[in-house]
Amino acid sequence: MDCPKRLFAAIDIGSHRLKMKIIEASPDGRIKDLETVDHLIPLGRDTFNEGKLSFESVKKTCEAIRGFRRLMADYGVQEWRAVATSAIREAANRDCMIDRIRHQTGFDVEIINNSQEKFLTYKAVKWQLENEGAMDTGEPTLILNIGAGNLLLHLMENGLLASSQNLKLGALRIKESIAKIEKHTLNFSRVLEEYIEAHIESVEYLKSSNEVKNFVVVSGELDFLANIAGPHACKKVVSLDKDLFESICSKAMNKTPRALEEEYDISLADAELFVPSLILIRKFLDKTCSDRIIIPCVSLVDGLIIDRFNCCDGMGFCMDFKADILSCVRKLAARYRSNEKHINYVEDAALRIFDRLTGIHGMGEKERFILQIASILHDVGKFIAADPHSVYSFNIINASQILGLSDDELRMTAFIARYHSLDAPDLESGELAELGTDESIKTMKLIAIIRMADAMDTSHKQKLKISSMDISEDQFIVRVESWEEAVLENWTFNMKSEFFSEVFGLNPQMVIKNRMVGGN
Repeated sequence: MDCPKRLFAAIDIGSHRLKMKIIEASPDGRIKDLETVDHLIPLGRDTFNEGKLSFESVKKTCEAIRGFRRLMADYGVQEWRAVATSAIREAANRDCMIDRIRHQTGFDVEIINNSQEKFLTYKAVKWQLENEGAMDTGEPTLILNIGAGNLLLHLMENGLLASSQNLKLGALRIKESIAKIEKHTLNFSRVLEEYIEAHIESVEYLKSSNEVKNFVVVSGELDFLANIAGPHACKKVVSLDKDLFESICSKAMNKTPRALEEEYDISLADAELFVPSLILIRKFLDKTCSDRIIIPCVSLVDGLIIDRFNCCDGMGFCMDFKADILSCVRKLAARYRSNEKHINYVEDAALRIFDRLTGIHGMGEKERFILQIASILHDVGKFIAADPHSVYSFNIINASQILGLSDDELRMTAFIARYHSLDAPDLESGELAELGTDESIKTMKLIAIIRMADAMDTSHKQKLKISSMDISEDQFIVRVESWEEAVLENWTFNMKSEFFSEVFGLNPQMVIKNRMVGGN
């Protein structure tokens, strides 16, 4: 069914400013910007300095959101999404403040993690670049997203994400972290540079020798990049020559925020973040082969819009962003030297079992995708040690920031990997209670599925070829063919079948047709 023409408001409660964009989505696939408004409220100053939000800051936030709501009412907007990022996410009193916002504005604000935030912005960047034909996205491309609280780094290869990394090194966070030093030095820009250099040593990309052809910078919550671009800032994608950028850097390093405020016609709060942002851009630009900086004029609110309407029936665009997530996940598995043939087998078998049980397990595409990610990463713990590798897999996944996954989805993925082997979670002990009841039950089902899939390749030699899967009364029958002896696979399958039976009420049976002897 085609999507009707409708209005949508995307709201970003960022660390430096609040921003709302209202759009109109038409059945022919066009998205028309109706209005964009923002309020400069540097919530990050509270969180990054004091560890919590002040009531005064939240009061200003509520006033701004009520203004958003009035504007939405004027347009007749009924559909919206409001998200909060690092300033609220990291605040010790975030739950109280979110509750206060809800009661004073009527808005339920969704706190998203770093991985979700950077994936939403990435969606907007990729869509804009390809839609405008600004560059060849198939070439190696580095995307630097400078937010107020975090720095987000993406490396694209062959049109897909190859790696993604987040650092707590946003422009406002940098400024607030070393603000007290400023009055004790005559060369504060040099101090900033040294501070940034020390904190980007761990960036994976800087340790590689990859030749990056394109360098893309997105401002996230900051607007200074459009001011640098000058008269062409109204374009959807701006190209800034490297030599011009270096000239701007050289001049800006010796200027006070007041001077920058006047020269670029920006607020003093933005001017204070000008030099930290320039230093960050230059550090990464120097590691590329690019002679220009490509600036798509998008932010998190644009990502929220793309996320809502991408691949919607009747809309004019559809991009497979799941392919980007899977690309990163496969690179992560390769980094930990997982057996590629084995994880491909388990992935395929697990998804086939999931699809065959549709109508029984009551889960959808989201859970299927979580199972797929867990299947790819289930053996990463073997990089540390063979025993207990499933525990190490759990820890590695939990410590990873997998692009686009919420905190609950990441924990579900980690638990699925944790119990893919012989150890099974105790159904009565509440081991998965931290997930909540619904997520815990779904995770149990996915664990039961991956255990059977992993059992079918216990030897890691892909001996079994799946012919069919059938459900007959209380049995789940898996028919396979083998050209080798599969005693180990059959034994492991039977060992793991008990948990599957407890979860689904079906007794798994594997029927092996041995092609070597021509019989069962």
